Formats: sequence, C-alpha cells, structure tokens
Amino acid sequence: MKKVLIYGDSNVWGDNFFTGVRIPDDEQWANILQKSLSDYKILQEGLPGRIAGDYELEKTYKNGQRTFIATFRSSAPIDVLIIALGTNDLQIKYQRSASEIVNDLLWYKKQVESEYQEKENRCKYFRKGMPRIIFILPPNFDYNRKDNPVFDEKSEEKRKEIQKIFGTLEEEYLIFDNVSLFQDGIHLNPEGHKMVADIVKDKIN
Repeated sequence: MKKVLIYGDSNVWGDNFFTGVRIPDDEQWANILQKSLSDYKILQEGLPGRIAGDYELEKTYKNGQRTFIATFRSSAPIDVLIIALGTNDLQIKYQRSASEIVNDLLWYKKQVESEYQEKENRCKYFRKGMPRIIFILPPNFDYNRKDNPVFDEKSEEKRKEIQKIFGTLEEEYLIFDNVSLFQDGIHLNPEGHKMVADIVKDKIN
C-alpha cells in the first residue's frame, strides 16, 4: 500500500479556531481523502500554529523544520509528501517576506533530497526513489477582519507573491483562492475541507 504524508498546520489538523473545537475526524480533509483513496494510507501530521520556518522563539514546537525529519523518518517509507504550510508565516507578527517563506517551504524538499543522498538512509527510509512532493500554498483568508487582526493587506500581497514565485519553479503545487472558511476567516469549514480533499485527490491521481 502506498503512503501519503501530509505535513501541515491547523487546516490539516482540522481546527475551528472560532469555537475552539476541532472538527469531527470524518470532516477533516485528510480523512476524507483517506476514504476516497483506498489504495493509499494517509498520514495526517497537522499542528495548529505550525510555521514553515524555524524562527519561533517562544513556542518552539511550532517550528516546522525542527520536527520534520523525525516525522518523516517515523512515517517512512512514503510515496507522496504533501507540505501544507506557509499560512502562519504570513502573520503580521512574523514580518516574513514572500521569498523567505518560499525558501522555507523549499527547505523540506532539500532535506528529503539530502536524506536520499545518504546510502544508509536511502535503504531504510525510501522505497525505490524520492517521494513525490506536492506543496499546498497558503489558501485564502479574510485579512479585513478587525476582531482578529492576524493578517493584513500586506499578508495577502505576500500570499499572492508566493504563488507567482512558485509559478516560476519546477515544483508541484496547488492553489486555493476561494476555499470555504469558518467565521474566523482563517480556518477551513467542513465544505472547505471537502473541497481541498477533492482537489488533492485529483492531483494525486
């Protein structure tokens, strides 16, 4: 059976930040994907607040790069790696540029390639070659909400710039600009999760 590792943030975990309650398992897009891809095992590794980079000083567990290799090795061997990060990096407080976020996202591919270059790791953690790597770029969010000023107009400009940069790269990626969200304007609602699952399924197939 083939395996897919989804390494992401709260929208992989299934967070409803507005109510503080995680949505039911069967409404999370990773689990919807599992039901529709019976010949794959879907490994759901989402963490609320996770960033693509490694610069969070207070809550260091949110640093995606810090825990990635351990997660990758514990899940290996895998056939498809989905990196669904970058949204939290767009928060006003981090002041990251689009190019910095893109570099942090591409870091994951470089790390997997580095693992593959070592013969011992290649024999242990890989099947026959490099896994297919798909990036899910930061989806749309409501940056105009005054009651939850996490993002601003500059965050949206950077989100679009990330898409443009990826358009110049030879990487597999998905863009979601009209995904359905909860009232907080940040997290996918059940309809949004289903939309993501359907599109990711088509991409994998």
